[in-house]
Amino acid sequence: MRFLAAVFSAAFLSGYLVAGEASLPAPGKSGGKPVLDAIADRASAPGNAFPSGKISPEEISTILWAGSGLNRPDRWTIPFGMGVRPYVRIYLADENGVHLYKWDSHALDRITARDIRSAVNSQPFAKVAPCVLVFVSDRTSLRERGRMDEHWAKWTHAAAGAMTQQIYLAADSLGIGARYVEGMDVGLLRSALSIPDDEEPICIMPLGKR
Repeated sequence: MRFLAAVFSAAFLSGYLVAGEASLPAPGKSGGKPVLDAIADRASAPGNAFPSGKISPEEISTILWAGSGLNRPDRWTIPFGMGVRPYVRIYLADENGVHLYKWDSHALDRITARDIRSAVNSQPFAKVAPCVLVFVSDRTSLRERGRMDEHWAKWTHAAAGAMTQQIYLAADSLGIGARYVEGMDVGLLRSALSIPDDEEPICIMPLGKR
C-alpha cells in the first residue's frame, strides 16, 4: 500500500504539469490540531523568514478543500450567500505554472505553464514561497442568481476573507506557513490568467512548509 501511495503521489506531481484537469488526492478531513488551538496559534508567516519547504500534494489538496471545497452535497466549507456556488476562484501558482482549483471535481485545471511567483508580488517572501494562492472574483455564479450589481464586491471580498481564514487554520494544523497579501501585480495576473475586465484579483496567499 505504501508503494502504491508513493506511485500515486509521483504520478500526481507529474500529472498536473500537462494540460487538462488532474484530480487531487483526497483531502484530510480529520485529525490535526484541535480547531481552538489552531485559532489560538493563527499567525501570518514572517516576511523576513518565510518558510520555503515543499508542500505535498496531499497537503495542497487539504488546503484547497478547506478554502472552498465541498463538505456536503452542494454546500461548501465556507458560507456563500444565498447558497450561490463559489463566487471567488482559487488559483495555485507554483514552479509548474498556474492551475485553477475546481471545487466541484476537487481537481486542478492548468491555465498556463508560466511560473509567475517571482513577478506577482515584489516582496522577497513571495519569491521564495513554493506556492502562491491567487483569489479572483467570479461574477458568473452571481449573475446566474441575479445577485448583482452593487453588492458583488462586498460579497466577493467577504468570501475571500472567509476562504483565507480557513486556509490559515488548515495550514497551521499542517505545519505550513501562510501570509495574506493584498498587494499584487494586477496587470500581470489579468494577462497570465485571462481575467475578464469585470472581475478582479482580490488577494494572494504565499504558502511554505515550516
